[in-house]
This record gives sequence, C-alpha cells and structure tokens, in this order.
Amino acid sequence: MEKNLVELDVRPILKAKQEPFQVIMEAVGKLNDDDVLELHATFDPAPLKKVLGKQGFQSVVKKQADDHYIIQFYKNGGDLSFFHIDNRGLEPPEPMVRTLDLLDTEAEYGTGALGLEIWNERVPAFLLPELEERGFAYDINDLGNGTVVIQIHK
Repeated sequence: MEKNLVELDVRPILKAKQEPFQVIMEAVGKLNDDDVLELHATFDPAPLKKVLGKQGFQSVVKKQADDHYIIQFYKNGGDLSFFHIDNRGLEPPEPMVRTLDLLDTEAEYGTGALGLEIWNERVPAFLLPELEERGFAYDINDLGNGTVVIQIHK
C-alpha cells in the first residue's frame, strides 16, 4: 500500500468564522490506512484530536506561527508519535537537506516520544551517517513500491 500525505488547509474556513468539521471528516473518510492527513488550522484543535483519537488516529502538532498550526493525523498504533515528511520526487541532496534542517530547527523531533518519519524513494545512504553522528537512531522499511520509510528517533 502506498503512503500519501493528504494536505487540508482549513484556515480560510476558520478565518471566515465557519465550521470546517464536515470538510475535515470528509477528508478523513477518504484516507487509506497508511495515509497521513496534514491539517493546517489557526489553532491546535483539541476536540478534533479527541474525536479522531477515538477512531484510532494519533496526532502530532507543529506550531508554524501564532495563527498557523500543522496537525498530522495518522494510524500507527505504536508508542512513539511521528511527524511525517514526504521527500519523494525531490532531487538529491534536497531530501537529506530538508530532513537535517527539520531535525536541527525543531528540537522536539527525535527526542522523547516524538520522532520524525520520512518517506524517500530510496535508502538515503548519505543521510544515515549524519543521523548517527547527531546521535539519532533510525529504522528503515523498504515498502517495495518506490517508498522507503525511515523512522528517526533518539
């Protein structure tokens, strides 16, 4: 099964003082089991996280600005939560640079109970020694369909 990062920006709906719940639930209903819904909102939606949590979704939140939160919802079932980035389709060395920039600027990724999951087209041979040098552990899973999943954690 292919993993997809499905983006949904409800900030315009919220700024118009309208309710985006139905739009969000329609997007959730179209997700495959391995997909990640990346929701862009003006706040951290605790009630929505509770509703989707009851449906088996985990979530991670990244605050971009005071009025821009990125919330990722996904089904995993593990103890460790992951923020996901899709590096497929990018030319080298952009996947490596993008991954290391995120790990360097977002101190919480890769520490404690929050990891970073990247989706690449191949095993990132040059990234792995960089991760080890920075003290990160990683797990690699080649899905065999042009997607290699690397879970980065401490």
